[in-house]
Amino acid sequence: MYAVRLAEKDKSGQKRSRPEPVSQAGSAAMQFHAAAIQAIERVKQDEMDAIIAASRSCAERIGSGGLVFLFGSGHSRMMVDEMTPRQGCFVGFYPLVELAVSNYSAIVGPNGLRAALHLEKYEGYAEQVLQSFRFGPNDAFIIISTSGIRPLVVEMALGAKSRNLPVIAVVSRSHCESVHAAHSSGKKLIDVADVVIDNHTPVGDCAVELPGLDSRTGPLSTVTGALIINMIRCETARMLVESGFKPVMLPSHQFAQNNNAEDQLEKFYEAYRKSLRYLYE
Repeated sequence: MYAVRLAEKDKSGQKRSRPEPVSQAGSAAMQFHAAAIQAIERVKQDEMDAIIAASRSCAERIGSGGLVFLFGSGHSRMMVDEMTPRQGCFVGFYPLVELAVSNYSAIVGPNGLRAALHLEKYEGYAEQVLQSFRFGPNDAFIIISTSGIRPLVVEMALGAKSRNLPVIAVVSRSHCESVHAAHSSGKKLIDVADVVIDNHTPVGDCAVELPGLDSRTGPLSTVTGALIINMIRCETARMLVESGFKPVMLPSHQFAQNNNAEDQLEKFYEAYRKSLRYLYE
C-alpha cells in the first residue's frame, strides 16, 4: 500500500502523484510526538517538587504585594509571553522582555539574528537592564534558558541574587551540565538559581534525527517550557486562593458583546498598573 506524498510531472507534462510507502509517511512527525510525550511525562514524574517550590515562592511574593519577573532571551521569550499577558493570567507576574535579544525574525539585516546572538554573549548588558528598576523586597525572578550558560542569563540571575531576590530557573539539565560555562565567573544558571526546574530536553534541544540531515530537528523546549510555566501559574493561583488572596485575572475577552469581560479587562489593566508603581519611584 502507498500514500500520496508529492506531485511530479510525467513526460507529457501532466502532474502525477509520486507514491511513498505508508510505513514512512508521518514517521518523523510521530517520532517528535513520542519524544514530546516522554519529556512531558518526565516533567510530571521528576519536577513536581521543584514546581511546587517555585509556585510557593511566587505565591508568597505576589501575596505580599511583590512581582515575579520573567526573563528569557531568544525563543525562551515565548515562555515569558506564555505566562503573561495571556488568558488566565493574573496580576503579579511581570514580563521583562528585552527586544534587542528577542526580536530577531528578520534573521538578517536590522533586528536580525546575528546581533541578538551576540548580545547574549556580552557581559554587562543584563546589569544595564536591571538598573532600570527599583526592585522591592518581595520580588522574585523566573529565568528561562535551555542551555543555561549564556552570559546574559547568568548575569541576570547574578544581578537578581545581588539584590536579594530569589531565582527560579527553567533549564535543560542535560545540556547545561554537559557544556562549559560561558560567563567569566565560571558559573552557569543552575549554579545561581535557588530552584531549578528541568525541562527534560536533550543536549541541543532537538529530538528527531533523520538520515540525510546534518543536525537534529524538532526542538522540545517550547513544549515542556510552556507546560512548566502553566503548571507554575495554576499552582500559584491555587496557593494564593487557599491563603485568602484573590488575584486579579485577565479574562478571556474573545466573545462578542461581552460587557462583563470588558469590565474585568479594565480592572486587570488598573490592577496591573498599580502593581508596577514602586518600580520607578
